[in-house]
Amino acid sequence: MSHHPERPKLPLIAVHAETAANAEQRVTELLDAAGASPAEVHTLIAAIKAGAVEGAHGEVIELDTQAPSGNSDQVHEGWLRAVEAIAGRLAHIADRTLRHAQAAVAALEARSAAPSRTPNSLPTPVDSVWEEQVHRVLEAAERIFVSLTGHAGFDRDLSEEILTVVLKAVSAEQQEGYVRQLEAFAETHRDRLGQLYGKYGPGGKFADEGRCYLTHQPESVVVCERLDTVPMWLEAVWNIEIDAERTLDRFTKYWRFGLGPSTSLGIV
Repeated sequence: MSHHPERPKLPLIAVHAETAANAEQRVTELLDAAGASPAEVHTLIAAIKAGAVEGAHGEVIELDTQAPSGNSDQVHEGWLRAVEAIAGRLAHIADRTLRHAQAAVAALEARSAAPSRTPNSLPTPVDSVWEEQVHRVLEAAERIFVSLTGHAGFDRDLSEEILTVVLKAVSAEQQEGYVRQLEAFAETHRDRLGQLYGKYGPGGKFADEGRCYLTHQPESVVVCERLDTVPMWLEAVWNIEIDAERTLDRFTKYWRFGLGPSTSLGIV
């Protein structure tokens, strides 16, 4: 019986995620203060991210001329195929980053075009959310979550408790139509949500419910939508009323930085 040596673990990048998240938030604040629209901010940040991936793509392509010398044609061919596979994956990630940004911008523009409030008026915050609204949103979130994961063993009481807080980050003008907004978000980002749950959710390779229970709960769909729409507002209401051992911080890193190829981010 032959024994194969254990493969060495791939090197992980585990030091830049928090720095990147803080930098993105700071850039967003500066652009907002300078008068940039949310759609323009989203597009610019996505373009920067895609450009960074394209830079890595260019370096990977150069590896096709650096196959180890003195090896067989079979080894050389394997090297070239590996370079092609990695380069193709990076190109896909860059394109996907821009596609997601374009879809998010289209949604933002559609919402801004809707006559929900007078031009240039600020969104109206809510002090509390009706129980009926919590139930309506939770039913929609459950349908989306179960369709993506097949998992129904979540804590519904916890879902209601979390949504009572998270939905305070939805303006009074948007509360009535929020279920439709959530469903549209889930349809646009279905692949991205599928990656999130497939990797960190029930049965996922990096699932750890004890460290981040949101990945196993349907209200996480709402959290993702709010993270993409009003991240600072969500963080404010969450930290005031929940602040559950960095749960939101960890989940945010999963959603923003943890959906590339099947490698762990080393998020702590």
